[in-house]
Amino acid sequence: MTLTPPGILVARTFPGTPDQVGTARRWLEDTLTRTPGRIPDATTATSVLLLSETATNALAHTPSGAPGSTFTVHVHADRHTLTLVVQDAGATTRPERARTSITDDHGRGLALVEAFADTWQPLPGGNGISFTLSLTPTPTGTPDSASARTAREHAR
Repeated sequence: MTLTPPGILVARTFPGTPDQVGTARRWLEDTLTRTPGRIPDATTATSVLLLSETATNALAHTPSGAPGSTFTVHVHADRHTLTLVVQDAGATTRPERARTSITDDHGRGLALVEAFADTWQPLPGGNGISFTLSLTPTPTGTPDSASARTAREHAR
C-alpha cells in the first residue's frame, strides 16, 4: 500500500473470476481499516458493499469476466471523500440502473450504488465505474445524501 498525504492512494488488479470479488472486498476492508481514525466504519462497510456490486457487474457485463481477464480497484481518500474506481475491460453499452421488482434475483447492483454513494459515474472511456463516499459526518437532524436522493426521486 502506498500512503500519499493527505490520504491513501492504492490500486490492485484481480483475476476476473467470481471468487476474486470476495478477495477484493477483503483487501479493501483491510486497506481501509489499516488507516485508524481516517475512514469511519460505516463508510468502510458501504464501500465494501459497493465494490462487491461494481466488481460483480464488471465480471457479468464486460470482458473482464472472460478467462484470463482482470479488473482493477483504485482507492483514494482525502480529508473529505473516499473515491473508488472499479476498472474493467470495457463494455459495449453504458451502465444503467435496471428497473427491478422485489422478486427479481438480479439487477440491483447499480441501484445500491445510486442509493448509497454520494456520486457515481461510468468512466469516460467506458471501462469501469467510479463512486464517492463522504468522510464528513452528516450533522444530526440533516438528511444524509441517500435520504436526500430518495426524497428527490419521490418528488418527481
